[in-house]
Amino acid sequence: MSKRNVLVIGDDPQLVDFLTSRLLPSLGCKSLSARDYSEAQEQINYHLVSLIIIDAQLNNGNGLHLLKQLANKDNLIPTIFLTSQSTDKLYPEGFPGDMIDVVKKPVEAGNLTKSIQRALTVSHLAQEKETLNQQLKQQIEWTSVLQEVGRSVTSTLDIDEVLRRIVEAGVLLTRAEEGFLALLDHENGKLYLRAAKNIADDQIKTMRLPVTDSLLGTVIATCRPFRSLHTKDDPHISVSTGFLVHSLLHVPLVSKGKPLGVLSVDNRSSRSVFTESDEGKLLSLADYATVAIENANFVQLVQQEIDERRRVEQALRESEERYELAVRGANDGLWDWDLKTNQIYFSPRWKEMLGYKVDEIGNDPEEWFKRIHPEDIERTRIGIANHINDVTPHFENEHRMLHKDGSYHWMLSRGIAVKEDDEYVIRMAGSQADIHARKQAEEKLLYDAFYDSLTNLPNRALFMDRLQNAVERAKRRLDYIFAVLFLDLDRFKDVNDSLGHGSGDELLVIIADKLKSGRRSMDTVARHGGDEFVVLIEDINDISDASRVANQIINDMAKPIMFKDQKVFISTSIGIVISTPDYKSPDDVLRDADIAMYSAKANGRNRFEIFDPAMRESIIRRLALETELRHALENQELRVHYQPIVSLDDGHLVGFEALVRWQHPVHGLLSPIEFIPLAEDTGMITLLDRWVLRQACNQMQAWEEQIKIEPPLSLSVNISPKHFNQPDLVVEVDQILKETGLDPQRLKLEITESTLISNIESTNEVFANLQSLGVQIQIDDFGVGYSSLSYLSSFPIDALKIDQSFVGSMMEDKNRMNIIQAIVQLTQRLGVGVIAEGLETQGQLDHLLSLGCKYGQGYLVSLPLDTESIQVLLEEISDWGKILPPWQSSSKAKD
Repeated sequence: MSKRNVLVIGDDPQLVDFLTSRLLPSLGCKSLSARDYSEAQEQINYHLVSLIIIDAQLNNGNGLHLLKQLANKDNLIPTIFLTSQSTDKLYPEGFPGDMIDVVKKPVEAGNLTKSIQRALTVSHLAQEKETLNQQLKQQIEWTSVLQEVGRSVTSTLDIDEVLRRIVEAGVLLTRAEEGFLALLDHENGKLYLRAAKNIADDQIKTMRLPVTDSLLGTVIATCRPFRSLHTKDDPHISVSTGFLVHSLLHVPLVSKGKPLGVLSVDNRSSRSVFTESDEGKLLSLADYATVAIENANFVQLVQQEIDERRRVEQALRESEERYELAVRGANDGLWDWDLKTNQIYFSPRWKEMLGYKVDEIGNDPEEWFKRIHPEDIERTRIGIANHINDVTPHFENEHRMLHKDGSYHWMLSRGIAVKEDDEYVIRMAGSQADIHARKQAEEKLLYDAFYDSLTNLPNRALFMDRLQNAVERAKRRLDYIFAVLFLDLDRFKDVNDSLGHGSGDELLVIIADKLKSGRRSMDTVARHGGDEFVVLIEDINDISDASRVANQIINDMAKPIMFKDQKVFISTSIGIVISTPDYKSPDDVLRDADIAMYSAKANGRNRFEIFDPAMRESIIRRLALETELRHALENQELRVHYQPIVSLDDGHLVGFEALVRWQHPVHGLLSPIEFIPLAEDTGMITLLDRWVLRQACNQMQAWEEQIKIEPPLSLSVNISPKHFNQPDLVVEVDQILKETGLDPQRLKLEITESTLISNIESTNEVFANLQSLGVQIQIDDFGVGYSSLSYLSSFPIDALKIDQSFVGSMMEDKNRMNIIQAIVQLTQRLGVGVIAEGLETQGQLDHLLSLGCKYGQGYLVSLPLDTESIQVLLEEISDWGKILPPWQSSSKAKD
């Protein structure tokens, strides 16, 4: 037996080498390999492939898709699928169940060997069955013709009619172009034609063939047949009839060892040669001719034919038994439809698949069709009709069948029609396979691919597909408008942190139901990911329709949700994009909706914003600025400026506030308002603050060593509330003080009011640890936050800084004046210092002095100055110890 060809499809070198170089040769197989579809198709085209082994994980595409491509080419070859996935999801559509096997990865050689041997056995049995069926078909044809000849021998005494039928049978069975039967005239030693096929009648009656002919004479003399073969040198053969032929076959008619004549066939135009099988068939016909001529061995020949028929019938029964075993092994049900009587035989297994016993389903075709799902019945009838009318080579259809328990199960029906005289279909037979598990797996795979497993809403993939369709539709139809709403739940992280992620997921399901409620069937609500949702509103009139939907969603969300015996309040920020012809892809639409959503969050949350191109430009500028800010830290583009803080009653310098500036290489010197909020959002603020702290402490210590000013000046440095989430703040401050040598008593860290109540316990602990180092704590921008006085009194605070908004408007707004007075009185009772920020006019100074405010800073005193300017200032005041403000004499004489 020749080696079987096994095709290995995969791009894993180790796996392919193991199969092709080791395992398959050890099993006596010839291995072929391919990495992709084109290579696999080429191997199948040029080799007889008995088995395919395919890896499900391919770099350029999955193996299941490749196998489906091969199946589309009708290359139904037994296949072994190597995969690490669940095996019930991997039976490709179009492959019979008995044509595929699945082996789990990592591959275990023993299991794979068994699977290969089993698949090759199935392939071998299928080929052997096909060969036997062909042989059986030929044998039946042969037997049928012989039986017909036999009947003519026994049913008529007209020897010419019998011999004519024998010659016709010889031409038919050997596929010859013409034939004749010649009998030997012993008196004159010549052969004369007695019967012929495709030879003119006048020739039959007059033609005499001498036995001295080199070919016929040899056959008569030896009583052996002669069969010609093709020769390259002389492709034509001259025969006694006077014709040139390409091939011929002579067999003798022999009775009791004596020649009676010759039965001959030949091909004049066809180059087909006669085979040994043809010779055997013609010899059998010659025997019939001998029986018909002498009528001596009639009974014996009839008995031989009966025995031969029994042998053929036995072979047929064995073939049918093997087929039945194969069907039973495949666990399929059988059906056989007699179209003449309109009755169908259903096998017990066919009925069992639907939950019925053998006697519970009859033979009427409606027993089948009435159980097919109404949505599938028309397609099934069309499939049967197409096959009967030769539109399709076979019938194959997947449909749902009603089970006895009332449920529908997916079935695969296959069948083939049988024709009478190659014209009329008289019968149709086939099988039924249960594919319900496979279809469920396919449906689940499809659902999982396009729907969110938590909320059952369409997922991002399905949403983007529908949005793509909307974008394309808007290009084709000028009157078609759609909108996209991008929703993000406000502060949903707080819900997860307080209730747990499990409860957060349950709440997302409730919110998803809210979003679906009231939406039109043509609109799509999808979960984009996390706590983000998107809504596609199609075929609207204008932006007002989208705004109305957004308002409805915001109002619905505002209603409290009863969740686990407590009320939960959820709000959402929404970005809206209206379709325009400029949009080329769904990604562009979703990007702009996302930008609008973040604008809604930045403007206060629980609202919607409609996208404007300026928003995108702002985002682009912000991203560019963020990148540049990161480089600014690396490239030392940041600068520290210092604003003097003075005693308001006499102008003495008491310290500086360190303020960061950015020396941008293109835009020049940038103030903090242009980049500090960005640093806060991106988390770079902690690095920036600590850089400022280190630079300022180092500079103050350098000035202290160069210029002696008594009492020593203080240094105020702002720090972001984000530092209080860092466990190393106190350690970092201590390290900087030690490295720079600055006295901790001179360092004052400024924080905003909001920091006080963000985390009371941890904030108080950090304050205490900083004070233990000797560092002072000041509350910056006091009055604009929302700190409680009870919190204020419980923290170790050294000073309050009145926000410049109060100082700047105190002359015009009496309430602002009263607030400043209250703050000053509060500091006096708490025993802490007070500093006024934003001092710009003499009138403001006079009122602050009258209210008892002792310290201040602002443009009236001095602008923030760079390091060099502060150096000059310190050298100038080292002699008299104070800054001469505009309200005092410009004389430099000492007090």
